[in-house]
Order: sequence, then structure tokens, then C-alpha cells
Amino acid sequence: MTPKPILPGIGFGSIKFGMEEHEVSSYIGDPSETEEQNYGEGDKATVLYYDDLGISMSFDKEEDFRLVEISFEDENYLLYDAIKVGLSKDEFLKKVEDLKLEEYDYEDMSEEGFEEKELYVFEKENINIWFDEGELTSIQIGPFWVDDDTVQ
Repeated sequence: MTPKPILPGIGFGSIKFGMEEHEVSSYIGDPSETEEQNYGEGDKATVLYYDDLGISMSFDKEEDFRLVEISFEDENYLLYDAIKVGLSKDEFLKKVEDLKLEEYDYEDMSEEGFEEKELYVFEKENINIWFDEGELTSIQIGPFWVDDDTVQ
């Protein structure tokens, strides 16, 4: 499979933030699984899992069930033509340095009960990079925001 670029703040391929579920399905077909997530106080989301593509997508009620997050868990998706699932933490940090992505937060998730999990958050780019036992396992992206309530 030819590597597919991940487009921060936009999406990937024909899939763009702000799309509705039926629009996504018209491009890539029906999901392997659909899950309803409830966050309390009326907040909820629908998550579509595409196991064969190695991606999942979240559609939040707060945004009228439009696409607001994509998670990539397959090595065939490239962030900045360099970062992909399967990289070691050292390889990832070298690429971050080469790409001059200096502004990020690091969280050791083992303190939150997730053994061997680490998270790098690039808030400006709305990107989360997850590691499990020192290996990059997931790249999550979201849209760019004008303010706390408005998607760009």
C-alpha cells in the first residue's frame, strides 16, 4: 500500500474534518464497528472503526456529530512525510527534532493507570502521539480551532 499523508487540521485523502458519518462512508465504505461513547452530562460521540484501514474516527454531539478526531494505527499513514506507527521513541524524537517540532507536552500515562504508555501532545497542531512499551502505536489528529468553541 502506498503511504498516505496525514494532513494536520484537515484529515487525510478525501476525508476532512467537519464531514458527517454518511459522507465518510460514501468515500471509504461502512465501518467494521460503530461505538457510542457517553462522556456524561449529555456529551457523547459516535466512533467509527475501520479495522482494515487501521483508523478510527470520532463524531461529537457537541459539533453536531461532525468529524472531530481521527486516529491512525497503521504504518501506511505518514505525518509530515516522516512520522508513522511503528517508530521507536528514539526514532520519533529524532524526527521531531529534524522537523523542528519543539513545542510539545509529554505525559507518562503509567501514573494514570496505563502501564508502559506515553503521550506526546502537540497542542498547536492538535496532534497526539501515543507510545506503548516504547513503540509509536497511534497518531491522533483533530481540526484547527479558531477559539475554544469554533472549528476553523
